[in-house]
Amino acid sequence: MNPMWWMIAFSVLGGLLLLYLDGRRNEAAIWRDWELLLTPRGENAYRQVEERVQDDLLVADLTLERALEARKLGSTDEALELLDAGYEMIEGFAPNMRALLAHMSVFSRMVAAMAPLPPLRPADFRLVQLVRLAYLNRALHHFLVSTAERFRLRVYVLRQGFQVAVHFLLHSRTRLASQPAGDSSWRGVQDAHRDLHALSNASLESFRALLLSLTAERRGQVAYQLPDTWNF
Repeated sequence: MNPMWWMIAFSVLGGLLLLYLDGRRNEAAIWRDWELLLTPRGENAYRQVEERVQDDLLVADLTLERALEARKLGSTDEALELLDAGYEMIEGFAPNMRALLAHMSVFSRMVAAMAPLPPLRPADFRLVQLVRLAYLNRALHHFLVSTAERFRLRVYVLRQGFQVAVHFLLHSRTRLASQPAGDSSWRGVQDAHRDLHALSNASLESFRALLLSLTAERRGQVAYQLPDTWNF
C-alpha cells in the first residue's frame, strides 16, 4: 500500500479513537451530573430494592453451592432436592423482578428527560439466548432517538431475559432428573445462575437511572411506589 494511504488510515483511526475516548469521558461526566440529583428518599428506595435483590440471590447461590457439594459427594438425590428448593425461590424472585421492570417502563413515561444508559453487554451473559438478546438490544439501541425509548427497550429486554433464564432452569431440572450425572446440564445451571446476577445488576442500574430521572422531574414531586409484590 502507498505510504500516503497508510498515513491517511492511521490519521482516521487516530481520530476515531479520540472521539471514542472523548465520548466515554462525556458519558461519565453526564452520569456524575445526574447522580448529584438523587435525593435521600430516592437513595432509600434504591437501597430497599438492592438489598432485597441481593438477599434473594444469596439464597439461590447458597442452595446451588450446597447442591454442587452434594453432587460431588455422590448424593445425587440430595443435590436435586436442593436444586428444587432453589428453583422455588427463583420462581418467586423472577416474577418480582419482571413486575419491577414493568413498573419502571410505566414510570419512565412520566419524565421529560431520562438519565442515559448504555445498551446491555453480550459479554455479561453465558446462556446463548441471553447473549442474543443483548446483541439485539445493542443493535436496536442505536436506532432509537430518545433516551426514554432506549430505556424502555432495555427494561423490556431484561424482562424477557428473566423469563428465558427461569425457563432454562426449569427445563434443566427435567434433564437432570433423567441424567443426574450430566456435566453439561450442571454447567448450564451454573451459567443460568450467573446470568440471573447479570440481569439483576442491569435491572438495578436501570432502576437507579429511573429514580434519578424522576428526581429531576420537578425535583421529586413524582413519587415512586414500589410494586406491591415486593412486600417491603
